[in-house]
Amino acid sequence: MLEATTVVTPARFEQGLHYADFLAQATVNRDKFELYHQQSALTADDVAFFKTAAAAPKGPARILALAEAWCGDVFRELPTVARIAEATGMDLRIFLRDQNPDIMDEFLSNEGKARAIPVFVFYTKETRYITHFTERSAGAHAELAAIMDQVKRQLNLPPSATFATVPEAERQAFLKEVIARITPRFPEWRKESIKEMRALLSAALNLPDRG
Repeated sequence: MLEATTVVTPARFEQGLHYADFLAQATVNRDKFELYHQQSALTADDVAFFKTAAAAPKGPARILALAEAWCGDVFRELPTVARIAEATGMDLRIFLRDQNPDIMDEFLSNEGKARAIPVFVFYTKETRYITHFTERSAGAHAELAAIMDQVKRQLNLPPSATFATVPEAERQAFLKEVIARITPRFPEWRKESIKEMRALLSAALNLPDRG
């Protein structure tokens, strides 16, 4: 992301939703957001690290999240970032992806082809970009790919099948089986995401990270 051309000005950042307002407008998965917020994945060491980062010169004071309530990766990961903001005093503002394509286009993944969410962008108090995390951890990406391959073989789907391309008659069975297999992995995936966010901030701010 090139800060000189960003649409995320201080004024634009202020237009984002607070976490409570995001939940209030959500029409799906509010129970899941509440569950994962209550079941915090943050350890005392995690909290200490993020507090240290926030106190660092040019450390994070603002977090911008790109999200939609229907997304499983969002309801798994956004509550953790809300907890980080609560523990550190960072200002978390949430932008709905589909209503903010100009912001989303600054943080495309898969070589600029995918509008993957969530995206968590860490900024200084002056809204200067520090670093960002996208979607899920590397370990979760690898596990999801392996699970999808297993399910495709089980359902006799072609290796190239995706949720978007599989025929409607088979899509629900595909989704149901994948979700059943990945949900037990969510607690570990949440921990891995925290570890990656710590690593990103550690590298960007030159902070030690023993997590």
